[in-house]
Amino acid sequence: GLREKFGYGIDLGKWQKLWSQNYKMTMSTAYKENLYKMFYRWHLPPTRIARMFKNKSDKCWKCHQIPGSYYHMWGTCSDAKRYWTKIHTWLGKMIKQHIDFK
Repeated sequence: GLREKFGYGIDLGKWQKLWSQNYKMTMSTAYKENLYKMFYRWHLPPTRIARMFKNKSDKCWKCHQIPGSYYHMWGTCSDAKRYWTKIHTWLGKMIKQHIDFK
């Protein structure tokens, strides 16, 4: 669960608040669909696909180094971190403001 992977859990009230805030953030159906898929872990990471199909690799699609779990793909992959760092830098320059990045 979340507690084991991230070091903390989230109660249902906070989860519902996050969901409703994010869902109201845009009118884009494509964005809302992706948000829904991320929140409910609809995206299948390589480790899960490899369990379903024995001929598929479980390695991360981005770094190709270690098994690509959901947690790794969205949180710890070095290639993904580089990508999001570039996006963070670009957004900061575009809006001419510092954005905290954790």
